[in-house]
Amino acid sequence: MKAMEPRLTRAVVEWTGWGATPLPARDDARVIARFGSEAGPALAKAARRLEADFSAGSAEFRTRHPELGGDAVDALAWSTAYGR
Repeated sequence: MKAMEPRLTRAVVEWTGWGATPLPARDDARVIARFGSEAGPALAKAARRLEADFSAGSAEFRTRHPELGGDAVDALAWSTAYGR
């Protein structure tokens, strides 16, 4: 089982704009600004991949991604509720 990764959780929240913008604002640059040019691009890519895998209300998603904290799941639910 994967351990929870707080940095990935924070990257998903940053990428979606959850808690910072009134509507989803998927933004790689915000993740790179927060985590730096070395880790940021990979974290932004992971956030995009996770959003593509997300199904709102899916218990399977939580099973597949135990490394994500609740904030990331909430951010993805919010982001996908507005479409792409």
